[in-house]
Amino acid sequence: MLVTAIDLEQSEHRGIAVYSKGVLGALRRAGAEVWLLTQFDPTMADVRASGLPSNTKNMIVSARVLESLNSGKQADFATQNQHEFLRRIPLYKALKKLRTLAEELTGTLFPKRRFDQRNLKVLPVQQIFDNPYLQSERLGFLKHVDGLICARNIYVHSFRLAQQRAGHVLQLDLQGFDGVITTCPLNINVQNVRFLVQSIHDLIPLEYAQTSDHVIGFSRRLRACADAGRLFVSESTRHKYETVILQPTHTKPHASGVVTQSPSLAFPADACDWEARTPELSLYSEGQRRLQPLQPCRYLLFNSSVEPRKNLLFVLNAFIESGVERQGIKLCITGKLKADRYSAKVKGLVNSHPDVLLTGYVDEATKRQLFLNALAVVSPSLVEGFGIPVLDAACLGLPVIASPSESHREIQQMNDFEQHVLLCSTLETSDWASAMRLVVGRMERQRREALEGRPGHLHSQQQSLWLDELRQQRIRRYRQLQQTIDAAFQASISRVIHTELAMGPQGEATSTISSRI
Repeated sequence: MLVTAIDLEQSEHRGIAVYSKGVLGALRRAGAEVWLLTQFDPTMADVRASGLPSNTKNMIVSARVLESLNSGKQADFATQNQHEFLRRIPLYKALKKLRTLAEELTGTLFPKRRFDQRNLKVLPVQQIFDNPYLQSERLGFLKHVDGLICARNIYVHSFRLAQQRAGHVLQLDLQGFDGVITTCPLNINVQNVRFLVQSIHDLIPLEYAQTSDHVIGFSRRLRACADAGRLFVSESTRHKYETVILQPTHTKPHASGVVTQSPSLAFPADACDWEARTPELSLYSEGQRRLQPLQPCRYLLFNSSVEPRKNLLFVLNAFIESGVERQGIKLCITGKLKADRYSAKVKGLVNSHPDVLLTGYVDEATKRQLFLNALAVVSPSLVEGFGIPVLDAACLGLPVIASPSESHREIQQMNDFEQHVLLCSTLETSDWASAMRLVVGRMERQRREALEGRPGHLHSQQQSLWLDELRQQRIRRYRQLQQTIDAAFQASISRVIHTELAMGPQGEATSTISSRI
């Protein structure tokens, strides 16, 4: 299997990156040989001219590609190795900038329309002895991956083709793979494989105007999915796609199915003995520019990107209106501010309220601790493809206040999640303020009942024990539900693949990847 890696290349690993990691894990558990398609293919001019042995060159190539995945950007390693005095010359800097602009303009006007074996670089990362990048937390998904296929800027070229004119689809000629799974819609056609399955998360750029996506290009990427098997992350997304995108002219049938993606948190083996006993968290607050303490079960958590459709300003105003600050309750925001008006408004509110913590993007370990110790999770999104923060919180048994989007309704109907997910209209901040007071009051009653009848001098000790037990319950519940959801996720993907294969081959695999290695 070849799986696309576009969202694993971003600086922040958000919703679709979580889905991508889930796909890699599901395929590996199902027994597949899994490879990752990346557009990171750093410049190697300095290495090619070095006269180094081929094995040495290969190690440097692998290190540069993996470093790009680890940092979330394709660095110019050749420039980094140039002498410092050259980089300081104004004429040199101007010429370099002009060259970069010329390359971007050429790529925009004349995007590459075909990739074949000559344009692909094979990196069997699992065969690299003592590979340091396999120890990186951010690259933990590589444990499910046998190797990388590098195709320089392949996703950029596919996007530009989609933006130019209808019918311009990037052609990828593969040899040695049974099939390809994209983790988001791509304007791509794959030759010489038995099947192609595309993942569709949402139609948000079409239905919500405040987006950075190229709307026409995104529409054509969705249209390209009609010629492949399709994985939808929710029934609402499937309904929208089949109603708005799928045309009667698409006569050839393809397999499709709805998958519930894997929860995103990974608790270590000793979590019940160690992480469940954390006395407090300390996080850097961008608003206060210092470390701020967070007491367990004394804060509401907003874990999403900062953009208009996530509705962060709404939840900020509701939090201020609720008055729970006076009870010592804080609001923790893990989204990263952008250089736009919306983020400027968010920053203004955050700076004027010391009980609001804006942490920026956090690593996976910190995110796990924030969820485990939260009083509740808030998700006021105007529109969602699915809603991973809501799923993670419900799996833990955390109270969730969420907008009544169709995807949130689907999550609420899973397992016993109706007991934990409170859907609340986003038409009035007063409704959310009431909901915040409700969940805070419930938690306070739960705490008082646990301590009732205890001697006063033992309250502190008993409260600590109550918190430990509560977090242990959350961890055990999460693990059990995660195992169930993962198994269903794997079965759903396998079912779509087998059905797509039964409907007729995409092409024919003619060689094995091992022969090329």
